[in-house]
Amino acid sequence: MSSSSNNNNSDSGAPSDATLHEKLAEFRKPAPPRPSNASVLFPELAKDLAANPANSGNLRGLFIVTVLKKGVRTEEWYMLFPGNSAPPTISRSRPSLPASSSGPAPPVVVLEVEDADILNFVTGGLQSVKAFVSGRVRVVGDLQVALELEDVFRKSGGVEKAMAFVKKAQNEGKLDKKKAKL
Repeated sequence: MSSSSNNNNSDSGAPSDATLHEKLAEFRKPAPPRPSNASVLFPELAKDLAANPANSGNLRGLFIVTVLKKGVRTEEWYMLFPGNSAPPTISRSRPSLPASSSGPAPPVVVLEVEDADILNFVTGGLQSVKAFVSGRVRVVGDLQVALELEDVFRKSGGVEKAMAFVKKAQNEGKLDKKKAKL
């Protein structure tokens, strides 16, 4: 028996393992892409703040949140807080700034954050100051207004509520169990 006949299927005419895997892959449907943390968390935040507008406090401003995946821009979210404990508008559509004859337009703050960091940022696991200083969340605009957003996140549920939401989302396959950690 020669050493070249060691389990080499090409001698027998049978397809190789690689060929079989390629043929099998043709019949498998690709797994649907997982939604981003932002697309799961921000609508939930909007629901919570609509039900409990007092959690918004007097925060007044437009937050433009640019979501990145490995440094590449993938989504943009808008959070318009009108102040006076009114519910904010949170969506992927650019809102119209309210016309106000009684004062200036709300301040605009642009935040840029990796999707993998959003869960920790929204739930308080990544504190604003630390996130800004470390560069994990980049801010353009009024830093003081940006810091007020952390209070809104904290008031609208905190870590306990987020933990319950994350477990539910992971069980439903909406969040990646390896990446979504508090």
